[in-house]
Amino acid sequence: MPVSTIRSMTPIILACSLAGCVTTSSGVLTTSAQRLEHSTYNLYDEARAEGVSDRYSRNAQELAEEARDFRHTLSDRKADDDDVQEAFHELSRSYHALRDDVERSRSAAVDREFKPVTQAYLDIEREMRDHRDYRDRHIRG
Repeated sequence: MPVSTIRSMTPIILACSLAGCVTTSSGVLTTSAQRLEHSTYNLYDEARAEGVSDRYSRNAQELAEEARDFRHTLSDRKADDDDVQEAFHELSRSYHALRDDVERSRSAAVDREFKPVTQAYLDIEREMRDHRDYRDRHIRG
């Protein structure tokens, strides 16, 4: 391939790689949101089966629903950064309410069951921070 052709393709290759980064970030967020939703619904089902407090069960169900809503917001082509931030804020509020219930329970079993939920939530939190940092550096920069 001639050097002139390679040079003319450089901006296209750069644009495609940049678009790939954005898509990958969104894909990772979506995957983490799916894991959180799945883990939280499992936690909710276990809480109901074991007869854990109604508040704990409600908070687990609410977090699962917020994870589903967050995932849907991520996949919505009409959603902008503000929509994603708002959905994350609601998700975060629900996560912390449930986490507080877990801490109050002082149960090793509940802590163990909550671990996959925490791991998925922390992945989302990290991806949101990375996405915000990326946006601040490259888009607003």
